[in-house]
Amino acid sequence: MPAGDVVTASLAALDDGEVVCVPGLSDAGAVARLSAAELGLRDGAGTRVAPRCGTARTARD
Repeated sequence: MPAGDVVTASLAALDDGEVVCVPGLSDAGAVARLSAAELGLRDGAGTRVAPRCGTARTARD
């Protein structure tokens, strides 16, 4: 995609209020799904190591 097209598409998206613009992506809902997934990860993160991660292992393990 030519750089000029990327700039034009990005500026149009900015005018439409989009924070994330992927000019070659036809599925606008994909960005919304990505944002929702990222939010879910942040909301699910705690301040301690998750039990699934267990304890630190040495390189020999």
